[in-house]
This record gives sequence, structure tokens and C-alpha cells, in this order.
Amino acid sequence: MMRSISYFLAFFIFALSACDSPDLKSIEGNKKLLIGKWHRFSIANGYSEFDIDSQYIVFYNQKVGRFGLPYKIENDSLKYLTNNYAAKITDYGDSVLLEGNDSTKATLYRFKEPHVPFKTIPEAKDSLLFASYIAGFDKRLIREFEKAGIKISDGTEKTDL
Repeated sequence: MMRSISYFLAFFIFALSACDSPDLKSIEGNKKLLIGKWHRFSIANGYSEFDIDSQYIVFYNQKVGRFGLPYKIENDSLKYLTNNYAAKITDYGDSVLLEGNDSTKATLYRFKEPHVPFKTIPEAKDSLLFASYIAGFDKRLIREFEKAGIKISDGTEKTDL
């Protein structure tokens, strides 16, 4: 009898260790940490804003406009479903570092304002919502360039000849 209990316990422990699957709470937690509104700035890519929900990362920047990609989280990495890009996620609270499989690094900063000026990044470029979004986007873009020490001029300044 004692021997069968020992075998049962050994089998039970073996069975539990064999069922070692990815921690779904961890995966969902990583996805939840990304959901929200983000922004980033780099000299190479300029200023970009991100609207991330549970299925899509939608971004807008002055170079390519609006672009959205479906994604998934696997362990501690973000992977696009329609692209070969994947990045390890490091959470810093109000920012996340993405270290890409293409040797790129990007730090996304969560918007600090309680109400970001856009609900979703608009698709219709001829809409009032888009015009309103672009006006705010341009102000945020200029602020980020100036923080980096780059002055942006609107061309109305007088120059002495």
C-alpha cells in the first residue's frame, strides 16, 4: 500500500511538471501593460504616437502617416503578426523599452495627461477629428524636437540681409 502511494505521488509530481505551459497571467499582464496611448522621439525617426489596444498597435508620425499592425505577446516579447519584427519588452513603469530583432531599440513613453487629445488615431484625413488631432500632434512634435535641442521655425522669422 505504501509503495502504491509513493508511485502515485511520483506520477503526480511528474505529471504536473510535464504540464509546464507558459504563464498566461504573465502574457496577459505584458499585453495589459502595453494597452494605452504612447509616444516616442528619435532623431532618425522623428516623433511618433501610438494607440495600443489588445489586438492592434496603431501609430502616426510625420513620415508615414497612420499605420496599424496586429500583434501578440509571447512571454516577454512583442511580435507583429504580419511582419517579421519582434521585440523584447522591458517595463519601466511610465515607459517601455523595445529591443527589436533587427537591432533597433525604442523607448515608448506613456502619455502623462489623464485625457490624451485623441480617442483613436483617426483614419479619415478630411475629417474634423483628424484636423483637430493633427493640430495637437504638431504641438507635441515641436515640443519633443525642442527638448532634443532642435529648433523648428515656421519661416516667419525676420532675417537681416
